[in-house]
Amino acid sequence: MSTLFITNRKLKKLFNDKSLNILFIENENDFSKLEEEIKKDKPEKIISVDFAVQLSEKINNGSIVVTRETISMNAKPVNWDIPREDRWIETSEKINKSICDILEKLSFEHYVGSGVQLEDSSIVKGKKKAKEWINKNISGIYIDNYSSKLNELLSSIKVNHSIIRIINSKFPIKEHIEKNIIQKIKIFFVEFYFYNFRAKNIKQYIIEKKLFSEISKD
Repeated sequence: MSTLFITNRKLKKLFNDKSLNILFIENENDFSKLEEEIKKDKPEKIISVDFAVQLSEKINNGSIVVTRETISMNAKPVNWDIPREDRWIETSEKINKSICDILEKLSFEHYVGSGVQLEDSSIVKGKKKAKEWINKNISGIYIDNYSSKLNELLSSIKVNHSIIRIINSKFPIKEHIEKNIIQKIKIFFVEFYFYNFRAKNIKQYIIEKKLFSEISKD
């Protein structure tokens, strides 16, 4: 079965097997290259891999979440309510089960649960109560930058897919505002430090276990 992995260039070293088919997303707001790739190669399954911030202190750094569904919340915390039904989008149960079996075999701590994308995810930085509200009221396990937007696209194309998120509380959630040159430089160094130092151990463990090579064979 042909598998297309989607990730960002900062995780390039995780996919050191040349037999893997990988598309690196440069702009999380632009999936045009992904749509072109799907039309051209028609992959049988698509798996998105990236980092995310956990919404419960019970979820350890370095664990992996296989996303059962994504939820989009487009309001500020003061106006939060249970999102409408159309904002809950499921992923492939069959692929998720297969990935969980592999994670179990390779001894990865892992969970199955809901991923949440906020109008501005950075708004919950350091806000414990906001994270607790999402975790308690809609059973969200993590927040990230683009899982819901990606899930909506892949579901509309009707391609089997799964979304994997590697958990780390220090993952730099992006702010969706215009940035000046100083802010952009700061973000560059924050992300460089995260991907090359904070996330180093879990990245190395994934490489040693050949996780994505195992997933692609299944």
